[in-house]
Amino acid sequence: MFSNPIAKQSIWTTSALVLCAMTVPGMSLADSFSAQSDVTEVTLYPQSATVTREGQISLPAGQHEVTFTDIPASSIDGIIASLQSTVTGAALGPVTYARTATIGDAERYRTPEAKAAKAALDALEAQLRDETRKAAAVRLEVAAAEDTLAYLGRLSAGEATSVDTMAATADMIREHSLSARLAMADAAARAEAADRDLEALKDNITRAKAALDRLAPSEGDRLSITLALDVAEAGDVTVDFSYSVDDAYWRPMYTARLNTETGALDLTRAVQATQETGENWQNVMLRFATDNPARRSDPNEVYPWVRRIYEPQPVQELMRSADAEMGGYAEPVMSAPMAMDKQMATATLTGLSLTYSYPTPATLYSNEGMSEFALSEVALSPGLMVRAVPLFEDTGYLMAHFTNDTGEMLVPGSVRLIRDGVSLGETRLDTVVDGAEVDLAFGVVDGIRVTRTVLAKNEGDRGVISKSNEMSSDVRISVENLTAKSWPMEVIDRVSVSEQEDLKVDWSATPMPDVTNLDDKRGVMAWHFDLEAGKTQDITLKESLRWPEGMALE
Repeated sequence: MFSNPIAKQSIWTTSALVLCAMTVPGMSLADSFSAQSDVTEVTLYPQSATVTREGQISLPAGQHEVTFTDIPASSIDGIIASLQSTVTGAALGPVTYARTATIGDAERYRTPEAKAAKAALDALEAQLRDETRKAAAVRLEVAAAEDTLAYLGRLSAGEATSVDTMAATADMIREHSLSARLAMADAAARAEAADRDLEALKDNITRAKAALDRLAPSEGDRLSITLALDVAEAGDVTVDFSYSVDDAYWRPMYTARLNTETGALDLTRAVQATQETGENWQNVMLRFATDNPARRSDPNEVYPWVRRIYEPQPVQELMRSADAEMGGYAEPVMSAPMAMDKQMATATLTGLSLTYSYPTPATLYSNEGMSEFALSEVALSPGLMVRAVPLFEDTGYLMAHFTNDTGEMLVPGSVRLIRDGVSLGETRLDTVVDGAEVDLAFGVVDGIRVTRTVLAKNEGDRGVISKSNEMSSDVRISVENLTAKSWPMEVIDRVSVSEQEDLKVDWSATPMPDVTNLDDKRGVMAWHFDLEAGKTQDITLKESLRWPEGMALE
């Protein structure tokens, strides 16, 4: 990303002013204060986000400089280019920017939640140190018992020792050896238990560190923003910042739950959001906007299209000319850049300008993947039918047909499909305006069996009679319902279509389809009927093609 020349000019201008204040008699430097700000609102877009944060500080009357050092410096140029500052309680003067060093513990753990998490981690680490010392003392007991046994093993009675003395010595060795072995076994057991406790304590510390990292900002560099403020009367001054970041985005997500027994369809609207700014957004107001600031804002330019005529050459000569000189084509002319066309084609939410506001303050952690936020749930009463396409498959698919009566547009997004509590994967929902009709497929209906048979003819068993200028076919479609309930059926097939006057196409069907040119697709037709349990419906489809002698069919 290119740097912002205006921002740099502001930095140098302010530096010059400070230098003048240091060298000109009668001028004094302003009092300097440090302040902190918190994220209060975030508007996420498909490829970026706008962050709003607020800081408050109590200042005496006079001219002051207030520095904020808590904005993550992940993309300084982008933040500075989009930064807007609003001050309440003082007049705003020049604004300067600089990259700051890593923030300290006082700034990282300033919220009550972060302080509590840090205290919990410190307590666990202190406990780990104490338990480690205790475990070491237990292992020393094991070593002492081993030393005792080694010493007892070296004891022996002299040659002139009496029998009574030897017996007493043996009794003493046996008594102390048993005591040492019991002590060693007890110490070893306590050492094993201490090791297990230490491992559990280390696991608790790992979890406590993770919890602290979720509550405290990262240790990366921060952007320093210094505001020159003129305070007329002592009191609280509120500063609001608004800026754009690239490392955050959202996408729509739907969950469609169909109950085939009741025919009810519940459509849950949600959004999946993520951010990697290095700062957790805790208890903030989230908005999800379909506008995309990353899209280009101006249309393509149309350039003159210069046409030229030339004398045709035989194909062989053209090929020799191309082999001899690849650059022998006409001079290039100015045209619209292809890269821009491709960039325009990647826009995913063209023409939409909706904003969804999450009803309560929410938290979106940094670098933790996708978080899903439910927006609303809509109860629908769809029409259910089984769609069969015998040209390609031998079964039917359950379709739910409904009208978008939510009162607003459904933006494009993925849809989780759940039928009778069973997850069927995902599909894609395109833009659905208010009042538009939608078809959602809810998987295969295994009890619907479909066959498409090319019937035999008198001249042979191929089922198709083909002459040099004529072809005919006779097809039977059979739909069998092996389930225990009746289903509304839709069977889709096609016949040939001619765009030439010399190619004649005749067709007939029994029964005739009730829809032709389905969805404005020529030759595509559909039959709709109810198929009761255990019943079979047959459809015959005939067509004949004729064309002049000497021509070929493709």
